[in-house]
Amino acid sequence: MKYLLIIILSYFQLSNLTGQAWTKPKGEGFYKLDYTLIHTNQVFDPGGKIVPFRTLGNHTFSLYGERGITDKFTLQAYIPFFVRNVLNETKGAQSGVLLEPGIENNNIGDIDIAFRYALPFGKLPVSATLLLGLPTGNSTQNSGLFTGDGEFNQMLKISTGVGATKWWTQFGFGFNNRTKGFSDEVRYDAEFGYKMLSDKLLTIFKLSGIESLNNGTEGATSTGLFSNNVEFLSPGLEFLYFVKPKFGFSFRAAGAVKGQNVLAAPSFSFGIFAQ
Repeated sequence: MKYLLIIILSYFQLSNLTGQAWTKPKGEGFYKLDYTLIHTNQVFDPGGKIVPFRTLGNHTFSLYGERGITDKFTLQAYIPFFVRNVLNETKGAQSGVLLEPGIENNNIGDIDIAFRYALPFGKLPVSATLLLGLPTGNSTQNSGLFTGDGEFNQMLKISTGVGATKWWTQFGFGFNNRTKGFSDEVRYDAEFGYKMLSDKLLTIFKLSGIESLNNGTEGATSTGLFSNNVEFLSPGLEFLYFVKPKFGFSFRAAGAVKGQNVLAAPSFSFGIFAQ
């Protein structure tokens, strides 16, 4: 794969909020502290072409958690409590003269709260998720180094799946209603997981995507951060290793086969989790 795509945090950490056909049993939960790194000098433009851009770094520290309130009702939250965006300075290739100074923005990101409910659908697990995207990030930075999009969105999603002791697969399809001139979106994802090494290692392959309805008035951002009319198809791979039965480490990487109005760069995440 020639190019890798990072899905910026306004898109709800799809690696965490994927198919999720099953709700958590009452009192059980999963919690993760995560660091995601992006470093790039390329962006997917509105036509889907990769074009050069001033070198940008994005560093995000986040908390993700889900807990079973009842056997059929699960509460989820994604909190990017510290987001650091940095545009590197630029100098003349021959003269070495400073052309543009470095710029940075450190702030909280947009928080997502989700409610997942198990639907009665025979023996097949089916769940409905209502996700609320809260505009808690900074959407007014002069240089476009946003940590949020400034709009309150609501996504309704249906998920289903099948599984056995060692493996599972699940699928999700949703509609994201956006406000303040942002286009509405269709979202979809699929996941296949397999347990190895006496169930100590979980290997998860994920595929997620967004298709914009292009019905908004907000313009696309030049930085690819929290832009309007975003589209992508992104495969990814995640590993969760259990050091103890309820504690472990995680690693995630994502790639893309297409993109629009987003950064084009490697994406790597490192975390610790408990359940």
